[in-house]
Amino acid sequence: MKRTTVEERRTEILETTCQVVIERGFAATRVADVANKLGVSTGLIHYHFESKDQLLAEAFEHAAEADLNRLAAELARTSSSVDKLDVLFRLASPETVEADWMLWIDGWGEALRSPAMRKISQDLDIRFKDLIEDVIAAGVADGSFTCIDPSGTSWRLAALLDGLSLQATVHEGVITRPQILSWVHTAACSELGLPATAFVAHRDAARTAN
Repeated sequence: MKRTTVEERRTEILETTCQVVIERGFAATRVADVANKLGVSTGLIHYHFESKDQLLAEAFEHAAEADLNRLAAELARTSSSVDKLDVLFRLASPETVEADWMLWIDGWGEALRSPAMRKISQDLDIRFKDLIEDVIAAGVADGSFTCIDPSGTSWRLAALLDGLSLQATVHEGVITRPQILSWVHTAACSELGLPATAFVAHRDAARTAN
């Protein structure tokens, strides 16, 4: 039988912690809850993570890293700047009340109380903003976009997308994903010197070409 490595065990603990947090929330999650779900002792959890705060912060980072890596990989497979921005908006907006978004939202709340969570949350939010900024900067360079402040624009678009997605997740049924995408597309067109129908026209042209 293959022996579980330290890294594999840490990953297993982090992924199980994410499952428990989705069920209970960061504030109500105990080390004992994670240990019970894994069928191990709390001592094993503390062998890998010295405190509950460290466990929760690293679990949030683990889940968010996976989200950001998926976004980056999908962007790398997409060619045009308009398509990249469209893909990013679509992948980062919730279709339903999704577990990933529940973690992000609860993580923001916990960051108000936990210094460890605050640092990780800030770093991850900046990385998400940077993904948008990189797409915008590349679009300016290739002539697709007109934008004198890619950093400011990326912050505004990220904040709009996050805020609308939070509403859709926490207040299910208040707004729909098509509305989120429509409003974010409208804002992006205004910020980037694009015609109002740029994203729809681009998708239609791509479907016709295929």
